[in-house]
Amino acid sequence: GAGKTNVAMLTILHELAKRRNDQTGEFALDTFKVVYVAPTKVLIQEMVSSFSSRLLPFSIKVGELTGDS
Repeated sequence: GAGKTNVAMLTILHELAKRRNDQTGEFALDTFKVVYVAPTKVLIQEMVSSFSSRLLPFSIKVGELTGDS
């Protein structure tokens, strides 16, 4: 691929870093949301799985929202 998913992940990590308390190391997770748009359900499911595992160490929940939901 062209690396679009990796660019999205770097953007998420950048936003996360901006919301990290330097003294406690905690993240203000309730201060932002990220939306990743994909054209197919199959790709959405792949991205949810990928993002979930990659963001697990940061306690970030990844959800899926489709027109069918």
